[in-house]
Amino acid sequence: MKKFTMLLVTVLAIGFAIMANLPAASAKAAPDEALVGLNTSDATIYGLASEKPLFLNFWATWCPPCVGEMPAIEAMYKKYGDRLNFAAVSVDDAAADAKAFIAQRGMTVPVYTGDQNKLGNDYQIDAIPRSILIGTDGTIIAEHLGGMTEAELEQFLSKAL
Repeated sequence: MKKFTMLLVTVLAIGFAIMANLPAASAKAAPDEALVGLNTSDATIYGLASEKPLFLNFWATWCPPCVGEMPAIEAMYKKYGDRLNFAAVSVDDAAADAKAFIAQRGMTVPVYTGDQNKLGNDYQIDAIPRSILIGTDGTIIAEHLGGMTEAELEQFLSKAL
């Protein structure tokens, strides 16, 4: 029994040593997309992420959790806009709906729209709100599905700060 236990410990130790030296799985690259600015200039996802990490949020005016987290996103934009780029991408059918929404609320966070089909396919948007952090190397750092409170959003953003 002692020999079996020693053999098992040795095999496990060798296995862990081999696994520790394996290269890390490569990070998933974020797809690049053109964004049409609704309260800012047009941009691309890679262009925004190349300057500093990017907080990318897909939302719509008809989505209660999306609308509910917008004040938190606005607050984090004001707090971390010098360290992170922000892109709130509306998936509303009409860009005018999103434009009216941000104007009525005096939002300053950059809001965009884009090719809904391409964005939906490339970012696998099957539910909103969906938030994605993209590093300056173009890789996805973290993803979150569902609305966030200000505290949850701050914790999420900390992964890129």
